[in-house]
Amino acid sequence: MQVDNINLRSSLSRSSLLFAMTTPETKPQTLTPAEIPFTSPQMFNRCVTDTGKILPRKYTGLTSKHQRAVTKTLKRSRHMLLAL
Repeated sequence: MQVDNINLRSSLSRSSLLFAMTTPETKPQTLTPAEIPFTSPQMFNRCVTDTGKILPRKYTGLTSKHQRAVTKTLKRSRHMLLAL
């Protein structure tokens, strides 16, 4: 019985094991804050207070790169009179 296990292990390469362990299903990708268009500011409700102020990173939980993208997008939509 041990001999069969050893033969099975040696016959499978590492790449075939990794391929067998992965799932074919893919998760639906959500947009990152950097990818959200400025024409839909209602998607940024989580990043803005009731009075329209942009919340800091410590409250939004975004990375600094995403926070900068959110800020830039909100300011752009405000300038075009689309924002909240």
